[in-house]
Amino acid sequence: MEKVNQVFKKIEEANNVEDVRSILLDFEKYKMSDVAYPQIEFKIEKEEIDALKKNGIITDENQLAPNFEGDALSKLLYAVLWKNGDLIKIKHIINGIVSEENEDYKESGIVFYQFGKYLTKKGNPIIDQHTLRAFGIYKADGNPVEIERLRKLSIITKKENSIIEGYKRWLKTDLKETLRIDKDYSYYVDKVLFAVGKSLKIQKQSKSK
Repeated sequence: MEKVNQVFKKIEEANNVEDVRSILLDFEKYKMSDVAYPQIEFKIEKEEIDALKKNGIITDENQLAPNFEGDALSKLLYAVLWKNGDLIKIKHIINGIVSEENEDYKESGIVFYQFGKYLTKKGNPIIDQHTLRAFGIYKADGNPVEIERLRKLSIITKKENSIIEGYKRWLKTDLKETLRIDKDYSYYVDKVLFAVGKSLKIQKQSKSK
């Protein structure tokens, strides 16, 4: 996995986000769409969630209230979540927003839980299967069994907690300070690792009839 090591070396030597973004040129086929996933500029505070609960929009179980009411935009967004069967994911995002920093990861919804932490804009990165695959392979020391497992990885569970924590430490300690002073640096690192990890994934072979 020499190419993976080269990517991480470039990130660790990057002086600014432009250096990081330039790495994506080698992974155009696998990069995430800026149209489907534009950068999120806003943040969500625990106090805002508390206010939604007080107004009966969110339940004590951190779900949208079944008798949800809102403006037209809120209703449209609710309708999209409902149609995609994603209403349950709201709970995991809210859990991440309101959680304490040292709270243990849950058994399920880890990606959305961490996304909730990211939305608070307090130094937590976005994580997903592709990002963790790239980082895990980088730290696997050439272990063929672990690399094979990570290349097949599709669902994030507690088994990946050590990789998640290692990734968060790496972002805060192993990159140049001139890069880390940019408040959005982890977003651009994530975009690169998403593409790298996606390029490494072993796709399941469809069964022939």
